[in-house]
Amino acid sequence: MVRALAHATRPGAALRIALLFRSYGPYHLARLKALRKDHTVLAVEWSPVDGDYGWEESERKREAGVIALSANKLAAKLAEFSTEAVAIPGYSEPFALGALRSCNKLGMPAVLMSDTHAGSIRGNAGRETLKRQVVALYRSALVAGKPHVEYLTSLGFPSKRIVAGYDVVDNRHFSTHAAGSAPKNDGLPQTYFFCCARFVAKKNLQFLVEAFAQYRREHLRDAWDLVIAGDGPLRDAVARHASELSVGPNVHILGHRSYAELPDLYAAAGAFILPSVVDEWGLVVNEAMATGLPVLVSKGAGCHRDLVDIGVNGFVFDPANAGELAGLMTRIATSTRRNEMGAASRRIIADWDVDRFANGLTAAADLAKSSHSRKRFHIGGAIAAALSFAR
Repeated sequence: MVRALAHATRPGAALRIALLFRSYGPYHLARLKALRKDHTVLAVEWSPVDGDYGWEESERKREAGVIALSANKLAAKLAEFSTEAVAIPGYSEPFALGALRSCNKLGMPAVLMSDTHAGSIRGNAGRETLKRQVVALYRSALVAGKPHVEYLTSLGFPSKRIVAGYDVVDNRHFSTHAAGSAPKNDGLPQTYFFCCARFVAKKNLQFLVEAFAQYRREHLRDAWDLVIAGDGPLRDAVARHASELSVGPNVHILGHRSYAELPDLYAAAGAFILPSVVDEWGLVVNEAMATGLPVLVSKGAGCHRDLVDIGVNGFVFDPANAGELAGLMTRIATSTRRNEMGAASRRIIADWDVDRFANGLTAAADLAKSSHSRKRFHIGGAIAAALSFAR
């Protein structure tokens, strides 16, 4: 039985937990703050800069005591901290495998944090066999939601040692304004569909523009515009595609927007769309729901089964069917129930705040401490093989 801890209370005993991420950004700092309400936490990152995101959090990281450590220095720091459990994000990147090896060396229980699901995996049967060996070295796991539980159990991980609730945001940051009440940003349309994503292939933004063009053709007089916040290598291609489809003036590409700027952009929108071909979760959906928006979410996003109650707070769609998405855009834009749907989003996402992460990791750390792994003897070969795949 998987443990879902939306309303669970934390055990009374404080723990000494090492919380590792590739690079700390605003989402990680919010989770760290929640975890530190009840525990002593060593915050470790592999790199102070994340090449995929333009986070500018150096000052906040210093204030939070986040330290950057290479793999060869991690074991000594974990020992110095008298760590009781080590939370590690994933099992494929070299820094995560190096942390797992350090845990084995020190005899410290490792907690896997994962948002991988069957739809997001890459590779072959050999890689899946290797994953089974590596995940078995973790004592417990904190995963994102239902499809992530299913995938991890398919690798042979015991369901009784899995807790759900990894992918959360600080809801309060995004609920500054109720949807529709934020001051309008200069140069933006009165009402719009909003998307926040990196301009990379898996985010499927050219498809989004195609669906939007279909929607505009059917509702030219009173149609909404489309606003996209984000940047990346496909930005120019998406803009060109919008022009080719004669919707260039109605597609507003804002470029990168900071964490502080996002709440107003969500709140001024009429609805949110995530069109990804595949997404491990889709934290932007959490953000939109915390603001109080109806959501249209691709079936490729790992969050859709947990966060979208179809017809209640939004809809899901096939990320290859532009006509389906265009129809749903019409349905949302013309609905008299938009406010009701937005309120439903807020009710649903209330169970997915940073306290859910803190409660979940606490439970996973307790499970890890109570477990005694028999895999230690074989770790060298498994980690060496995994590292060869990771390169």
